Amino acid sequence: MARFSLALLSLCVAACTLAAPMQRRQTGDLQCNLARLQIIADVASAETLLSQINATDLATASAVAVAQTGLKSVDTAIQTILAAVLQGNTAPPETRDQVGNGLTAAQTALKSITDPSVNASVAAVQAKITSAGADGNNVVAECK
Repeated sequence: MARFSLALLSLCVAACTLAAPMQRRQTGDLQCNLARLQIIADVASAETLLSQINATDLATASAVAVAQTGLKSVDTAIQTILAAVLQGNTAPPETRDQVGNGLTAAQTALKSITDPSVNASVAAVQAKITSAGADGNNVVAECK
């Protein structure tokens, strides 16, 4: 996953450095690309933190698996968006919904965890997911 995140980060940085024609392109300005980098970083951090939760019971393990699936859906959507941007195409509008739905699914799953031994870890993942949601809103605002 770290290699994947690094690859996405590299692609986004490459998009920041591309020479743009006179008309505005979907590659966006500096603020737009910084917002994109931030959501990628927060999702990657959430995935790393989530993988470190030691699920001691079936309910916790199941909730972690659902959260991982939600974050994988976010990754897939981000890959699709970045591929479109780098090709100079418009990103499919449904990918924005996919990002939001994946973050919501992960957050909902984590809220169902009641094992007190993982409370701190769950809270850290939830904070990253909340931050990723705010980052997504920033992308929408900055990348018009």
